[in-house]
Amino acid sequence: MTSQKDLESASALASTSTSTPKPRKRLLGAMAGLAVAAALTAVAVPAAAQGQAPHPASSASATHRHLSPLQVTSAFYASYNGDLAAGFDRYISKDLVLHGFNGPEDREAWIKGDLDIKAGLTGFKMTVLDQIVEGNKVVTRWSFTGVHTGTVFGIPASGRTVTLSGISIDRVMHGQSVEHWSEGNFGRFLDELRGDTPPGTVTPSAK
Repeated sequence: MTSQKDLESASALASTSTSTPKPRKRLLGAMAGLAVAAALTAVAVPAAAQGQAPHPASSASATHRHLSPLQVTSAFYASYNGDLAAGFDRYISKDLVLHGFNGPEDREAWIKGDLDIKAGLTGFKMTVLDQIVEGNKVVTRWSFTGVHTGTVFGIPASGRTVTLSGISIDRVMHGQSVEHWSEGNFGRFLDELRGDTPPGTVTPSAK
């Protein structure tokens, strides 16, 4: 039989064990709290703040560079001695602002005119005499020549060696010429085609 004293002792013991947690339970509770805090921090802090490297695709995009204005114009004028149609397509913007020999003109008319000239001159050769770069603009002094063996601008073949020279300015953005100016001896070139000007009188100096 349990005495009153035994009951009081048992009650006191139960009360003490309930209110005071054991050291092992206290340690486990602290560790669990730290784990939760670390998980929340990992979610809240951006990847860049944790020192993670940027995505490879982003790095590749950031390092992509267009050709320089000089590279663009050099390649374009070189295409006159190769695939000129491809040169126009690659280096001359579809939204080009054009200021030609006779004022603003149409990009497609420029392409057609130069392709017709090249087709009508046997031994066609474009020579770049000078190029000067200022910011995103390139000034090019050029000359081309050939033997007039086909119809050019409605003028039938004359068999004459003809030359056209001029100076062009290209404003280059994102790897293409977006604005183009030209000045040259186009009138004399037409006279040469017709036979109205003695051959060789308009050949530019290389110096």
